[in-house]
Amino acid sequence: MRKEPFPIKNILDSLREDVQNGTITLSQAAEELHRAGWSNYIDEDTARRLLKL
Repeated sequence: MRKEPFPIKNILDSLREDVQNGTITLSQAAEELHRAGWSNYIDEDTARRLLKL
């Protein structure tokens, strides 16, 4: 039996990885964070801070 939890990424980890890999831009990540309710408006500075970039 598996004793440790499955390694499921949250939205911040997933978006950080996508931006670092070049799959999406920082502005697209900011838009996704806004849609998910992490920010009240689309803001790249807030996205950069939340994603620790």
